[in-house]
Amino acid sequence: MIKVLIADDRPTTRYMLKKNICDWGYEVVEAIDGDQAWELLQIKPYPRIAILDWMMPGLNGVEICKKLQNASSFPLIYTILLTSKKEREDLVYALENGAHNFQSKPFSPVELRSHLKVAKRLVESDDQLKKYAAEMEQIAEVRAKQLIHADRLATLGTLAAGITHEISSPITYVSANTDAVSNHWRNVRNFIQENMHDTHETISHSIKKVDKSLARISSGTLRIIKIIRGISSFSRKEHAQKETINIHDCINLALQLCQNQLKYHIQVHKNFVPVVPMVLGNQHEIEQVFVNLISNASHAMSQTQSGQLTISSQVVDKEILLKFKDNGTGISEEVLENIWDPFYTTKPEEKGTGLGLSISKEIIARHDGQIRAESVPGAGACFIVSLPIYEKN
Repeated sequence: MIKVLIADDRPTTRYMLKKNICDWGYEVVEAIDGDQAWELLQIKPYPRIAILDWMMPGLNGVEICKKLQNASSFPLIYTILLTSKKEREDLVYALENGAHNFQSKPFSPVELRSHLKVAKRLVESDDQLKKYAAEMEQIAEVRAKQLIHADRLATLGTLAAGITHEISSPITYVSANTDAVSNHWRNVRNFIQENMHDTHETISHSIKKVDKSLARISSGTLRIIKIIRGISSFSRKEHAQKETINIHDCINLALQLCQNQLKYHIQVHKNFVPVVPMVLGNQHEIEQVFVNLISNASHAMSQTQSGQLTISSQVVDKEILLKFKDNGTGISEEVLENIWDPFYTTKPEEKGTGLGLSISKEIIARHDGQIRAESVPGAGACFIVSLPIYEKN
């Protein structure tokens, strides 16, 4: 209910105004002079319409309008001056000092009610506009943060490409020397075992320890090399021209890149067709889509102790159908309708930008394919990608 302030030093005028305005469904507060009116205007919830006598003790109506006009802390308060003044110069003066409308004395209820309806519409419209502006400002702030985050990720990707190049040489050196040490150690171990028939228990234990340590070093080094190759492949610049690609290779590379997210609590099951037809596309972009889908699935299963990610492929007509199914929290119907919108995300601000799925959809569309999602809340989600099989002309 809109609050209306009536300020007039005449009790009869206040009584008649209040009676009519209350009957029309407004809340009314009264002031007997301009000073009291100004005090009441500063009390929340603010009166949104003020009917002010032009000439009254203390501040007059125009002076109050001018103070409201110069104050930035108030919402829109629609002012109506009660006056018997008719001169054009007087009315222009009042309007220039913040008055919105005039009501002649003695007032006509019909005319006053019309003024109040206009005031009510303007006040409500102003509130809606300010609410909308605040929402847009909040959205803009969130979008700015997301774009900054996306830019940081892009920068990180560029740095990652450089870092992998710098790591590649020393890790290759480590790998080669590990192989050399392993070969020399085999000769030493064989010599010890052949010439020391009664090998001391401590020596035997040490031999086994060295064997295991070298095997672990070799395995770890090989793993680092695979990761570096995967990041290098994923980070290299896109080729303008599409090429024939093996979709299973793209999935395997994406899994390798996401291994750190998956290895602690998620088991991956691959149900691939034995022979997969080739697809014409940009391998970098397709890998990007798969990395995003696997990463999202990992996040959805982050609270699950035994996460299960099943990736399957099948050939249907002239398309390859790929399914990425998890047993995470699932996606509500309301969220499912919005997941493809740019910047829409249910992740915390520091965890995602809301761009991954919208970009993925765009990439798949550029490859003449489709991507969609199915989910039951609490029962996991399944993302389905279809891509056309490459056929030579």
